[in-house]
Amino acid sequence: MDISSPRPAVGTVYVGRPETELYREAVRTELPHGQRVSQPLSSGPSAHMDDRRSGDGAARDERTFADRQARMQRLADSIRESLQHRIDMDEDAATLVFRTVNKETGKVVSQYPDEMILKLRAYGRELQRREDEKAAGAAEHRRVEKIA
Repeated sequence: MDISSPRPAVGTVYVGRPETELYREAVRTELPHGQRVSQPLSSGPSAHMDDRRSGDGAARDERTFADRQARMQRLADSIRESLQHRIDMDEDAATLVFRTVNKETGKVVSQYPDEMILKLRAYGRELQRREDEKAAGAAEHRRVEKIA
């Protein structure tokens, strides 16, 4: 821990000088006009290479940003070209499935609804089918008993 730091350490109680005393000891930071520091004017052809004025930096940043944006666009286009969108019917779940598939490998990149949801829907449909069969069998059994 730095002992000379005016800021208290985290979790400690600061019992220091009152604020008025701190303000009296503060040092003025603004310099008079004659003592201010400024960037020297460059002269000659070699000086243009080292010139780092804010306008040049902004132009350089814009070019860098444009280059990065163009690279990202090319990358996005190549990824988009390698993908195929498909809509399939899942018979067990009785629902449409939207898939994005890699054309080269045939692997599913993304899918909606998720595989787990499809399995849950298929399981629920199977349970409902069995319940319907039981109910239909019981109704048939009751009908046969009444006739006999």
